[in-house]
Amino acid sequence: MPVKLLHTLCILLLAGLSGACGKLDTPTPGTYRAQITLRGGDVPFELQIKNDTGQTTLAIVRNEALLPLTEVALREGTLEAQLPDAAGTLHASIGRGELKGEVRLTDPHGKPQALPFAAELDERYRFVEKASTDNADISGYWQLEAIGPEHFTEPVTLHLEQRFDAVDGRLLLPDGQQIALLGQVHGDEVYLSALGQGRAILLTGRVNHQGELQGEAWINLGDANHWVARRLLDEQAVGLSTLDEPVRTVALPWAIPTGN
Repeated sequence: MPVKLLHTLCILLLAGLSGACGKLDTPTPGTYRAQITLRGGDVPFELQIKNDTGQTTLAIVRNEALLPLTEVALREGTLEAQLPDAAGTLHASIGRGELKGEVRLTDPHGKPQALPFAAELDERYRFVEKASTDNADISGYWQLEAIGPEHFTEPVTLHLEQRFDAVDGRLLLPDGQQIALLGQVHGDEVYLSALGQGRAILLTGRVNHQGELQGEAWINLGDANHWVARRLLDEQAVGLSTLDEPVRTVALPWAIPTGN
């Protein structure tokens, strides 16, 4: 066999082995930091993957509760699944300790959209990797002004609970629907995200001198919209919570200040 031909065959064989090593038939079990990327940044969430008795299951972790993904299908190194809360469907290629692909959803107006998705094994932070130990307290109820006629034409309510720098809660919509919120406070900087009902939402901003929250919001593939939220008094918040259970203030691993 000519040397040149043998060299070419070796290169092709190595390339094939490399591709086979980088792509797996099933995802590595464990806890992943997953994210959906919008124009203004990432909408993160904690994704747990298990492989018990040969069956792969996926779930989003919220307040120590597991929200399972359904209709999980594995085909030739790819994964497909239905996200909870009518958030859309996940389509991703399976790598060693990672997933890459897109989330396909249909917004409330029936418009289909595809958003970039990625997940990395054993990453446990939310928005800011290095937590701050001196953070603003944003617990409570806030009225969020309308942030674009395409999605919210009326003010909506934020119900936030905070533990260290971690924020969890609900976005209470005027029609009675709710979308779970996940966030982080870093000093006076505020990061909030939500995923559900055909929407991926990212709010970034800060606490201003008047004690309001303000910044920019992105929903799905849309451009930035300005947002302002004002804290509601206790008497104004009466009757707003429609949660079956209160949001639990749990010290998640990524919420504990490291002091570094």
